[in-house]
Amino acid sequence: MIDLTKLTPEGLRLEGSTERLELDGGSALRDLRWQIFAMPSDKDVFLDIKGEAVMECTCSRCLDPFDLPLKLESQFLGSKDADLVARGSHVLGSQDLDVVYLPESELDEEDLVKDQFQLQVPMNPLCKEDCQGLCPLCGKNWNKGPCGCRPELNREPSALAQALSRLKLDLEP
Repeated sequence: MIDLTKLTPEGLRLEGSTERLELDGGSALRDLRWQIFAMPSDKDVFLDIKGEAVMECTCSRCLDPFDLPLKLESQFLGSKDADLVARGSHVLGSQDLDVVYLPESELDEEDLVKDQFQLQVPMNPLCKEDCQGLCPLCGKNWNKGPCGCRPELNREPSALAQALSRLKLDLEP
């Protein structure tokens, strides 16, 4: 636990590691290493968080499990000042920092790191950028080869194609 009321003017540096950390949504981080620097700034706290981990997740297109390396570099200002938090950012020296609300005077470093990694996780993780996904008819993974369904031939014609097919045009010269 980091006691924000007992930070010295030089700040506090912490390092840690966790073998495995469960995230929301069924994924997990493994081989997590992190560093935290916390320094008082008037009544607020400057936080610098860095870390590395491997996220165990599932591709959102083909549903195959895969490992996604993640790097974290996050700096922000923690404050109890409602006006400062409402503005959303604050200039500290030459840095324009996001401001987050810190209601407690103690922070759990593992929860802090977990939250910052959770913000780095992509909304729809892909095993590779050009993942082709699954066949909507038979469920075969198209990344591992074509299926026999040929869904592009089984598609229903678009509304425009249907409307054009119903027209009786006399196109003779």
